[in-house]
Amino acid sequence: MGWPSVGVETLDWRDSWRTYEAAVVPAIAGLEVESSLDPGTAARVGAAQQSITAFDAEMTEQFGPLELGTIDTVLLRSEASSSSQIEHLTASAKQLALAELGESKSVNARLVRANVAAMESAVTTGEFSTETVVAMQRDLLGETGLHVGVRHEQVWIGTSGSSPIGAAFVPPHHDRVQANLTDLWQFLTQDARLPLAHVAVGHAQFETIHPFVDGNGRVGRAIVHSYLRQRRLTSHVTVPISAGLLADTAGYVRALTAYRSGDPLPIVGEFARAALDAAAVGRELLAELRDIRGTWEERLAARRDSVAWRIADQLVGHPAVTAELAATRNGVSAAATRNAIAALVDAGILVKASVGRRNQVWVAEEITSCYDRLAVLMGRRQAW
Repeated sequence: MGWPSVGVETLDWRDSWRTYEAAVVPAIAGLEVESSLDPGTAARVGAAQQSITAFDAEMTEQFGPLELGTIDTVLLRSEASSSSQIEHLTASAKQLALAELGESKSVNARLVRANVAAMESAVTTGEFSTETVVAMQRDLLGETGLHVGVRHEQVWIGTSGSSPIGAAFVPPHHDRVQANLTDLWQFLTQDARLPLAHVAVGHAQFETIHPFVDGNGRVGRAIVHSYLRQRRLTSHVTVPISAGLLADTAGYVRALTAYRSGDPLPIVGEFARAALDAAAVGRELLAELRDIRGTWEERLAARRDSVAWRIADQLVGHPAVTAELAATRNGVSAAATRNAIAALVDAGILVKASVGRRNQVWVAEEITSCYDRLAVLMGRRQAW
């Protein structure tokens, strides 16, 4: 069974004497993705789904309920950073950690932090609707507050910023967007034999509709995690699929283009590859963090139930901390917190960050360096 391709319509531009072609997105509700897959692609998708569920189960078994929350924070941070990097929004892990405390001067770090918030919103979303997805976009855009909501203007990709004439791709006219989204939500709620393939196509359809002026790519990838959680492919942790896509961003873009021509195989294949790679990335990150945590046990001379160790455990998921925040998180006095931070500084676990006089901030630079090293490796990882 073939997949419908995107059509075009000729529209008048604002000056009334020039025309341009905009996409006409076909309805896909009721269509079955699996019928469009060859046996090899279907087998790879099945293997990728097994990899996702196995990773989720492995993390659940290895880490207790409390520690599992920290692990999911780590993985979600990795996913949000990778998704932002696909859009050429990069920030060091240290700046991202400072942005969590409102202490970073980096605009990119604050935008990536907002993407973390959008991912957090996505994995707890119970249903797909225009309202819930706009809420994700609102979290994503954070402090900018610009262009929130479904667009009411024509947008385009490529060529000049003044008109869509000659653009590489012109999404549908804004009058069509609401109907396109309603159809997509119906598609995402129907039964699917291969959920990963289904959401890969749903993601491509969302990017084709391009319902927002800003944030389409990052919201579109957040929707993937909402869907995986709803379909129980993941239950406790976020599998960093964007880290897998980051290994071949050119292939990802080519796959989205092929989808518009009526070929869903490339985007389904990209998601299968990315999911398999994501599990490897997640294990690699967690193994290095465990090694770092192991060296702390040799250097931190404090009882295992001490405030210092409670703060140390929290640094894995939140590498920057203030004394006030540490005291609040752990329900201890300011004096106990100061003593604990001093012990962590003496052990070389925390270093003071120079961010101004208002609030003293300490950072676990071994942790932020670990995140940065993995971000570099993700960009260099070769797609199979």
